[in-house]
Amino acid sequence: MSDITLIDAHCHIAEYEPEEIKSFGKIRIAGVAMDFESSEKTLILADKFKNIDPFVGVHPWNLRQGPVRLKEIRELIADRHPVGLGEVGVDVRFARAPLKEQLEIFEEMCRVAVEFNLPLNVHALGGWDSVIKTSKRLGVRAVLFHWYTGPVELLREIKDSDYFISINPAVRIQPRHMQVLRSADSEILLTESDGPYNYRGLSLSPRNLPSLIEVIAESKNLRPEEVVRIVYENYLRFLGA
Repeated sequence: MSDITLIDAHCHIAEYEPEEIKSFGKIRIAGVAMDFESSEKTLILADKFKNIDPFVGVHPWNLRQGPVRLKEIRELIADRHPVGLGEVGVDVRFARAPLKEQLEIFEEMCRVAVEFNLPLNVHALGGWDSVIKTSKRLGVRAVLFHWYTGPVELLREIKDSDYFISINPAVRIQPRHMQVLRSADSEILLTESDGPYNYRGLSLSPRNLPSLIEVIAESKNLRPEEVVRIVYENYLRFLGA
């Protein structure tokens, strides 16, 4: 299949300059947003670069930086037709908003996702169980748990729900994430960079994907080209393509 390419299922593409985006070549990138402004910018970039799949949303870290503009996000979806909602979710460890408030807003995001039949690109640090239960209860079709470091025991429920997790290049230095990779079924795996982000000396970007594919291939006893194909097909299922 000549159209198979590398997938970056979670990247803050709006934080890159256009010239650097060009350097990512044919990597297919799910561009996620942190707030309304970066949602708009991601949509503009997707008009310029055909390898960008735009997501819109409000990150749980930003819920207390001003009113959550759910109405504007809904209007943006209706007017501009992004491929999904993200980055949305909850964060038990670092977000300033109380968990109850985060979950209320996440429920609204889930309802929007159902209304427009969109997948969710989710940040769920420390709240993995709550997010999967809420998503299933409200009937969200597809969810990606980005950089999943949650309980290994939840992987079965994620698979049974036809949801996905993404593996980050940090898997090389993060034992918990490596445990997840070794335990997860290949049919729920996606690859991501979460770039541009520096994590314990790692400069994360879409350029890390070839080496990440090698790590996954070794872990799963597969050839790299098999991993690329599996991830590509998983990504199409996530998008509903």
